Amino acid sequence: MDQQKAAVECYERALVLKQLRMFYPAIDDFRKAAANPRYAGKAHVQIALCLKAAGRPEEAIMAFRQALASPTLSPEEQRHILYHMGQTLESLGRYAESLEVYGWIRKEDPGFRDVTQRIKHLSSGRGPAPQHRGAVPVWKKDLGTLAREFTPHMVSWLEQTGEWMKSQQLFGSKKPSHAGEGTQAPSGRPYSRPAKRDRTQESRRHPRVPVRLRSHFSTKGRMLTGEGELRDLSPWGCRLTSPVAVPVGENLECYIFPKDEGRPVVIDGATVRWINSHEFGLAFTNVRPNVQRQIAQLCRTQTVVG
Repeated sequence: MDQQKAAVECYERALVLKQLRMFYPAIDDFRKAAANPRYAGKAHVQIALCLKAAGRPEEAIMAFRQALASPTLSPEEQRHILYHMGQTLESLGRYAESLEVYGWIRKEDPGFRDVTQRIKHLSSGRGPAPQHRGAVPVWKKDLGTLAREFTPHMVSWLEQTGEWMKSQQLFGSKKPSHAGEGTQAPSGRPYSRPAKRDRTQESRRHPRVPVRLRSHFSTKGRMLTGEGELRDLSPWGCRLTSPVAVPVGENLECYIFPKDEGRPVVIDGATVRWINSHEFGLAFTNVRPNVQRQIAQLCRTQTVVG
């Protein structure tokens, strides 16, 4: 019974994280839920959707296949999974495989969504079919609908998360009434409020250069991990774009991958100073001297123009 409860809580928490576009922490929780056979099918579907949204379609296809192996899914759910897998295969240019998948769906349900049109389109050699917005399957409900089905424990967790996000102005709500008053994450850990971004002031303190470099970041213990792209860089900080949401005040370990695919530059400590939609700013707080020299070298040699 305890294992069942743990699986439910992991799955529900992961749904919230997914809605917040915190895909990698969500995947971790979905994987824990998938250890329970009752949740394996739909948890693997969610993992696939997270991977697809995070720009990892090949891995998403593997997760869709794992979901299809679950005996707990209904035929209708299986058709939805096949449909999403077919779309993902299309996005990779694997049209023959897409046609095979859509053929399976049409055999079971000739009127399923736009499968017939997709088969005609792909068979004509015109590339991927136009996207179609049809009925929403059960695993893609909005957060409000999901919340009505959550356990009391998860409702409490969701409420705490919502209050914290409001205080962080992630929902465009009002600031706390007391200037300088700290806020807390659901865990009780204090976070500073997001600072209003001032690029002019920032550039006066620490001039940055435009770059396009792949990056990986994680918290200690890897409770939160993600991939992103550096857009500007200095020996003291950087701006990073990523689909993974991070809170202001979080301390990260950051890896920067040079274009020559050499060894990554490792930043032992970087603090999130501000957040915007799909991007955030890091201040390097724990950088070894030799690493700072490496960063300075990157700034000189890997700057992009325009």
